[in-house]
Amino acid sequence: MKVDYRVVVEALSRIRIDSDPVELWRLYGSRFNRAWETLKDGRVKKYVFRPSGRVVWIVVGRDREYLIYHVVGYCSCDDFYFSVIDGKAPLCHHLIARKLAEVLGRFEAVEQEDEFYSSHLKEWTSVETEREEVLL
Repeated sequence: MKVDYRVVVEALSRIRIDSDPVELWRLYGSRFNRAWETLKDGRVKKYVFRPSGRVVWIVVGRDREYLIYHVVGYCSCDDFYFSVIDGKAPLCHHLIARKLAEVLGRFEAVEQEDEFYSSHLKEWTSVETEREEVLL
């Protein structure tokens, strides 16, 4: 089954500065709790590469860093891969944490030179490549 990313983006649009936390918990359950803990622990990073201005969002997990493509509602974590794509959950907690961080302004801003973009991206996507090799 393929995920309809419009559904994921719609779910993300429900998280706003004026959102009721109780309503968000009702919508996302334990994933909201985990997202809130992630936010409180300061594990959301916004990388801005200069001079291009490219922006990459990363959420630091227990075992590694997860790459977030928020515009299309994608996260590189296993929960996204196995639950969101299969339609079992609307969002993973990393996507929720990133959105909360953005609307609340609670993230670590990291500025890097453009020359480091490729090496960072290679590191952030290396686990995805390994997962694909295992599935083949």
